[in-house]
This record gives sequence, structure tokens and C-alpha cells, in this order.
Amino acid sequence: MEKGVLETLRRYHQDCGAPKESLWALEKLGKGAAAVVTGQQPSVGWGPLYNLYKAQAAIKFAQAIEARGVPCVAVFWNHSDDTRGGDTVTFPDRENLLREVPLPPSESGTPLYESGTPEALGMFASVLAESLPRTEFTPGLEEFLRKTHVGSIAESFTRSLLGMLGPFGLVVLEPRHLEGDRASMLFGQHLADPGRLARAVESGRQAMTSEKFEDQLGKDVGLDLFEVRNGRRTKLEKPGGVKGRLSAGVALRPLLQDAVLPTCAYVGGPSEIGYMAELLPAYRAFKIDPPVVFPRVTATLLEPKISKVIEKAALKAEAIFSEAGALGPRFHQQEEDVTGELAKLPDRMMAEVAELMKKVSSSPSVSKAQERTGAKVREALEALAERVKDEIGRQDTTGRGQLMKLLCHVRPESKLQERVFTPFYYASLFGPQLFPKLISTLDPFVFSHQLITIL
Repeated sequence: MEKGVLETLRRYHQDCGAPKESLWALEKLGKGAAAVVTGQQPSVGWGPLYNLYKAQAAIKFAQAIEARGVPCVAVFWNHSDDTRGGDTVTFPDRENLLREVPLPPSESGTPLYESGTPEALGMFASVLAESLPRTEFTPGLEEFLRKTHVGSIAESFTRSLLGMLGPFGLVVLEPRHLEGDRASMLFGQHLADPGRLARAVESGRQAMTSEKFEDQLGKDVGLDLFEVRNGRRTKLEKPGGVKGRLSAGVALRPLLQDAVLPTCAYVGGPSEIGYMAELLPAYRAFKIDPPVVFPRVTATLLEPKISKVIEKAALKAEAIFSEAGALGPRFHQQEEDVTGELAKLPDRMMAEVAELMKKVSSSPSVSKAQERTGAKVREALEALAERVKDEIGRQDTTGRGQLMKLLCHVRPESKLQERVFTPFYYASLFGPQLFPKLISTLDPFVFSHQLITIL
């Protein structure tokens, strides 16, 4: 890695309060270690769980590579040049409804490394801490949120990543940290032949769509460059006249990343893996070695209370993510017409009594006794029917509540939990020690969706 880039990263990590393990990882990069890279746009409140899963997978892959004798470091690319990122977090409340905590709005169009005022970030941290479940871990979490949510959205994101995962040797960087000879060379090559990237991406797109895969980058990426100047990020339509810092777009960004960093592997989500597949011709066009691409971990965390709901309903793992209509019969008592049958019983019973009475001689007193018995039977069965009706209604409401609890925690907004909930929700319930457990429990070499029961 270039000395200038490395020194910039050292200062950045020191300024962000990185633990010694992250600083040691930077020294390893300086001595020629390889890198497993992942990344995401920054978010307040650490964003959704998939940010944790991306970092976890990069850490585990780097550990596996190093165990085979190749020094390796996990790197998280904080896409802070973007102007749109996570300015809100979501988690379930006590009523099993989704609670959203937003960052107070700021000026739009500003790169995320400059977005967010101290007052807005401080207010967000306070409201989030107060809104999360109150447990023995609350005081420590409040302090962590207060210390990490400073500077900007991007810096808050970096501080959260380093605070929780830095002890595993995670390194975090932003695009503006990669300025150096290699970045300048890539931008120069691109501007000298602006059509090269577009032609290569189009070739990759056609190769993907011909195999019936979904196009992720779109038909025309254009110049795919932005200029960052005076606190604004503006798309460039043509080369020339650039006075600010150049910032790569979605197609050029991976090329910049792998031109500057010693990347051996890349961890991405489904869309990002699609990007990388379409970009293979672009890597060849710019003579950059493409990294090995791994899918990130995908998982759902099950709290004890949710595990009990699943167990009570006798749901198999594959059924947990079914639609509400398919799950309903497991939770709602079947609509048997018990009350209707009870209502018919008096007439049926007394009709049988009348048939029996035809076999004996009757008197006025016996006839009256028969009528009184019929009235009492009807009254008693009607009272029973009302009680049964109330009980069925109560059971149905309870079942519906259990179903809504399951859907809220497992499929919030009809999405996977990992795309909605902040990791801090689980930190509030189980403490910071949960994250080391998840690092060791989640298996990045299992490419199917994992269910993790938190004990």
C-alpha cells in the first residue's frame, strides 16, 4: 500500500479512537498484507444488521486466509462520498410494532462525511438510547452511542464499526483516503478514454443478461465520475474543467478500490455480487486483477421470546418466512361452528324427549315439567354457547398477537430482519458481548440463510 495512503489511514483511525488491534492491522497492510474488502454507505445507529454481517464475513475470511500462512486484514469501505445514506434506524418496540428513530434533517446533496451537525447527532444518540429496551446494558450503551455519534454521519459510522469490531482487527476507510499515485493513474486513464468503462460495462451487462441474470448496473453508466467541491458532490457529464476532488461512481468505485488496495477478496450483498460480475470486462480493460467474490452472511436472529413463539406453533425453519396467510392457521383456532351447534342442541334434545314421552301416558303436570325442562336446557346451553364464543374470541386474539409478534421480528415490513433492524437493538438486550459471539457463530462459508437463536 502507498505510504501516503497508509499514513492518512493511521491519522484517521487515531482520530476515531480505533483500538490497538485496528492500528496493528494497518501496520500489517504497510508490510504487504492482503485485504478482504467489504463496504456500505454510512448510517447513523450502525444502520441495518447487514452492515454487521458484511464486516463479520470479511473478518472471518481474513482470519481463514491468514491461518493458511498469508497475512491478511479485513477492510470496511465507508462510502462517505455518497450523499444518500442511512439517516434513521428501526427496531421493534414492546408492542411488537416498528419504532423508527430519525436523524434531524440537514442540507441535502452534501457528502456524508460532512452531513450531520453535532446537535443533530447528539439528539439522535440520546433519543435512540432512550427508545431502546431498558436493561442492565443500557448505561454502557448510552455512553457508547454518545461517544460514537460525533463529527458526521460517516464518522459516526466508522466509530461504531471500530468500537464494536475494531478489536478483531477491522480497518475502516473512506474514498477520500485513497488519494495517491494509483488513484490518479486510474482517473487519468479513465479520462483519457471515457468510453472504455462504458464499453466494458456494456459487454459485461450483455454477458449477464444473455444468461438470464438481472442487470444491476443499468444500460449506460456514462462517465461515472463526480466532482466534490465546496461541500457538494456533482456528477460530471464530460471530462475537463475539474477543480475539486474526483469521486468514483458505482462502476468505477470497485476498480479504484482494487487499484489502490491489496485486495484478494471482496464480500458483497446480492446486488453487489451482480455489479462485480458485470465489471469483469472493465477489470480486464484497465488491467486490474479482479478479487475473488464472496457473498456476505445472511441471517435472522431469534430472541428467546421469538423462539418460544416458533416452538409453540411447531413451525419448521423453512416455514418461518411464509406469508401471514399461510402462517395464520398455525396461530388462529380453526373456525369450527361450535356455538352454532350448541344453539341447535335444545331443539334436537327436546325433540328426542318428546318422542320418548309418546311411549308413556302423560298428565298436565308431566307436560309442564317437560316444558320447564326444555326452557332450562335452552337457557343453560345458550349460556354455555356465550362462554364458548368468548373463549374462542380470546384464543383467536392471542394467536393473532403471537403471529404479529413473529412477523414483526422475523419479517419486518415484509423484508428480511437484516435489512431493517439496527444491531444496537440486540446490544441493548444482550450486551456488547453478543458481537464476539456472533463473529464466532455466524459461518461465512454457509451461503444459505442462517437462523441464530440467541441464548
